[in-house]
Amino acid sequence: MIDPGQLADDREKLREILAREEFRENEEPGESWLDIAWEKILDALGDLLQKAEVSPGTASVLSWVIVLAAAAGAAALLYIGVRRMVRTSRSDEQLLTYEEVTRTHADYLRLAREKGNQGEWREGLRCSFLALLSYMQERSWIRIETWKTNWEYAEEIYDRQPEWEPFFRKHARLYEQAWYGRAELEPAVFWEAVTEMERRLDGEGLHEQRH
Repeated sequence: MIDPGQLADDREKLREILAREEFRENEEPGESWLDIAWEKILDALGDLLQKAEVSPGTASVLSWVIVLAAAAGAAALLYIGVRRMVRTSRSDEQLLTYEEVTRTHADYLRLAREKGNQGEWREGLRCSFLALLSYMQERSWIRIETWKTNWEYAEEIYDRQPEWEPFFRKHARLYEQAWYGRAELEPAVFWEAVTEMERRLDGEGLHEQRH
C-alpha cells in the first residue's frame, strides 16, 4: 500500500506547481473552476493510489509521473484558454462578418479601390485581403470561416496550392500589421498592394490610380 504521508506530500507538490503564476488565469479572487476541478482530480487520484498494491519505490515514481502529467494537462488548458482570449479580444475587429462571406473577389477588389480613393487605407487593405481569400475559396483552395486565423488558411493553401502560399503570407502579414498592429499604412504601400493583388488575381492591375 502507498504511504499516506507520501501521498500527501505529492498532493502538496502538485498544488504548488499549479499555484505558479503561469498556471493561473486572470480571475476574481476566490476559488476558480480550475481549482475545483483539480481538487476533484487530486481526491480521485488519492483514492486510486491508496488502493493500489505497489512497492514504495514504484509508488514514488508513479506519484511523480502523475504530478508531471497533471502539470502538462494544466499547461494545455492554459494554452487553450489563451487562444480563446486572443480570439475574443479580436472580436471587435474581425476580418469579416457572416454577411460578407458571399461576396466575390471582384466585389472586394472594387471595394478596395473605392476605400482607397476615399483615403480609408486600413479598410481598403482589408478589402484587398478579403479579395484574396474569396479568390482562393472560389477555387476550393480554402474554406472561409470567421473563426480561422490567417496562418490556418496558409496551411490549407500550402497543402492544396503551395506556389500561392508565399504570396498569401506576404499580404496576410501586411494586413495583420495594419489592421491589428495598427501600423501606419502609407498610401503608396496601399496602392502597390492593391495593384499587385489585381494583377495576380485577374491579370489586370491596369486601373489608373486616383488620389
